[in-house]
Amino acid sequence: MTKAGDLMHQTDFTGQPFTRIPDYVRASGTGIIFNEKNEVLLQLRSDNSWWGLPGGGMDPGESLSECTVREVYEETGLWVHVGCLIKVYSDISDYTVVQYPDGNLVQYVAAVYICHKDSGTLTISEESLDIGYFDPSQFPEKTVLSTKLRVNDALQHISEHKCSTTR
Repeated sequence: MTKAGDLMHQTDFTGQPFTRIPDYVRASGTGIIFNEKNEVLLQLRSDNSWWGLPGGGMDPGESLSECTVREVYEETGLWVHVGCLIKVYSDISDYTVVQYPDGNLVQYVAAVYICHKDSGTLTISEESLDIGYFDPSQFPEKTVLSTKLRVNDALQHISEHKCSTTR
């Protein structure tokens, strides 16, 4: 069991240190969406002005894949279907902790999928300030650490398992 003293060198998903046990644990789904140039879709989050992957907390009655599809639509305007499951992240060393402006500290258990666009038009939501595709080697400076880790894991997974990024 993790104790507050064990958190001395832990950081949240933006790199900020935290020194207490998270207040909540929440299940979530995240989508990695590639375009035809193998760029990754990121959103500039309105709650902290950092770039990250579309995704969010699971609602009661949803599966993780359903959560991912809903969250991607709500945050981007794109309807997707999930492809390969990259990994389920739960360890705080994988930048699963988010410090919110209201002071809540949440640890996410995040299922990360490669998603494929079915329909829709990119749309900035109330949860985003901007949205766009970026080369994984040239993400914006203020990209959350969990995004960099997850995209690197996805690229390795694609290479090892020959997963499709487009369908």
